[in-house]
Amino acid sequence: MLALAATHSSTPSVRAQLNQYQAQLQQARRDAAQAADRVARLEQQAEVARQESAQADDRVRGLENQPPRADADDNSGARKRINSLSQLSGTLLDVTA
Repeated sequence: MLALAATHSSTPSVRAQLNQYQAQLQQARRDAAQAADRVARLEQQAEVARQESAQADDRVRGLENQPPRADADDNSGARKRINSLSQLSGTLLDVTA
């Protein structure tokens, strides 16, 4: 009878431990879900940042491949260079208009 009484008296403690375990498990699952959501958001932000970085790099390369022209510093925007082929001699003429 004493053994039965000891088992019976420990049951509420076991139930309390089980309830505590279940509560901790549920909290851990919520935390894991929140962490997974945060990871997904950060991955999306990282992808956007990668795309912006690639676009900026492309722009830099484009500008590097197009150095300023010598006459770009000249403020006369009306000045144009016309290349034409002379019909009489077949030579290339460089005429500045």
